[in-house]
Amino acid sequence: MKLLAGSSSPMAIMMVVSAGVMWAGSGLGAQNVYEKSSINAMELTAFRMIMAGIILLGMTVWEGKFKSSMKAMNEHKLLWLDVLIYAVVGLMLMHYTYFEAIAYGDAPTATVILYSCPAMVVCYQAIREHHLPSETKMFTTFLAVFGTFLLVTGGNPATLNVSVICILLSLLNGVIYSFASIYPKHLFLKINCTFILGVGMILGGLVSWAFVPDMNLAAFFEPDIIVGVMWIVLFGTVAAFLLYNTGLMYLSPEQALITAASEPIASVLMSWAFFQMSFDMIQSLGIMMVVMAIIAPAYTGKHSPFLRVRKQGNTI
Repeated sequence: MKLLAGSSSPMAIMMVVSAGVMWAGSGLGAQNVYEKSSINAMELTAFRMIMAGIILLGMTVWEGKFKSSMKAMNEHKLLWLDVLIYAVVGLMLMHYTYFEAIAYGDAPTATVILYSCPAMVVCYQAIREHHLPSETKMFTTFLAVFGTFLLVTGGNPATLNVSVICILLSLLNGVIYSFASIYPKHLFLKINCTFILGVGMILGGLVSWAFVPDMNLAAFFEPDIIVGVMWIVLFGTVAAFLLYNTGLMYLSPEQALITAASEPIASVLMSWAFFQMSFDMIQSLGIMMVVMAIIAPAYTGKHSPFLRVRKQGNTI
């Protein structure tokens, strides 16, 4: 894309941050749908994915890339299995566990907890590989674990402000989110990204629909929730995925870490603005610690852009 060519990484950062804000909005949209209708998480997952998949595939047809993508897939038929795995294990379960976590809790809490998960995985890796993680990883793990503890308990171990099911689903969603971010990279290198997303959305949507055969489609177009549903499909899915995947192509790992913090921050701020939700001082501290855990590696790692600035300054 010429728009992002050269040194215009601020444009890429803006795209990824915008995607995070849109995803945060989709979580709050789901919360609104639950409050005003009888639609459940699996139904919302099926509708969101199928509608978004149709739009994405329509875009590949409009761009003239549908036939070439289908041809490339059929020439390497095993790629269809990879797409199916991505569709079900990645996209479908990622959407479902997130929406289900919101149903048992709320959007900002689920979002903050799921973003703490990658840091927590460090503990598992250290145990499995029989060595201590780096100081940076230990620091981010502490921030993520203790921040989540403060968020869900308010600092009192005897109390739990969030449903256990919400916590477990949010953590599971974080693991699946990591898988969905890593697994399809080989597909995106071979096949048009929009095509893969579209096919994955439709396949995952059809699988989830199999669990709700009596789904009432008319319920999604009720006046009270149609704005929220359309936001989830158009902005929280189609636009967000396209902006995110395009922006990441032009960002360094450090920049990507910083922009990843946009979704939990946006979710908390939007829940306060539109749902009048509030967190006490201890919970707010927990949220800030999780956000710090997300962006800390960009500031402390050996490839940190801030370290590069210091080195450049020493040579002047």
